[in-house]
Amino acid sequence: MTREEARLELDATTLRPQDASPEARAMLESDARLAAWHAQRTAFDESVAAAFTTAAPPGLRDSILRNVKPAVNRRRLRWTMTALATAAAACVVAGFTLFLPVHGDMPAWQSESLAAVIKVEHGMARLDQRAPNLDEVRRLLAATRSPSPGRLPGTIASRPTFGCKRIQVAGRPATIICFKLDGGKEAHLVVINGASDASDVPHTPPRLETRDRWHMASWSDGRQTYLLATSASEKELKQLLGLV
Repeated sequence: MTREEARLELDATTLRPQDASPEARAMLESDARLAAWHAQRTAFDESVAAAFTTAAPPGLRDSILRNVKPAVNRRRLRWTMTALATAAAACVVAGFTLFLPVHGDMPAWQSESLAAVIKVEHGMARLDQRAPNLDEVRRLLAATRSPSPGRLPGTIASRPTFGCKRIQVAGRPATIICFKLDGGKEAHLVVINGASDASDVPHTPPRLETRDRWHMASWSDGRQTYLLATSASEKELKQLLGLV
């Protein structure tokens, strides 16, 4: 079994690890890179599942049944509830597809960064603090000694901001700064002090890549490592970086 075959199998069983084959589980124990990916994916799956979990109000079932009219309406109710359950399941599946464009060939720090960005953009994680511009964001981050960006390429620094969130990437402190783009779009900058485990990230120019509907650029200035991700177009990403 190859690493990719094991990853695909483990990818389908993150919430039911007992369903994975002995070969896949053995490779998970012997392959550090696969184990790191699996830990990150499992944690993210659990956070997504928790976001979709809503407890029913007490007494809801009895209240519905008290207001149901004769048998024909009960049959209609059962059909409606079945249809709603099916639709809800479809939404969950669609949600997993939307929120998980992370691939096994991505470095672990990029996978963790992008997963955190996705949760922020889709409201699954809230910003710690709000601020209208990068100067104000920097002041907030300085007050808590959180990673704060140095000089940024292109027009990134001039864009208005929503605010920031402090996270962990590869076990190290990091920050997400959310920028406003035209047309209601957003761009998210992840800042990690030091080189992290991103030794393959060139100093300049930024490395561009696309993962499903996400356009990203990663680079390092020697002091900090950056990931800029947006669901806007590749052209808009390049404009932010001053490449067009």
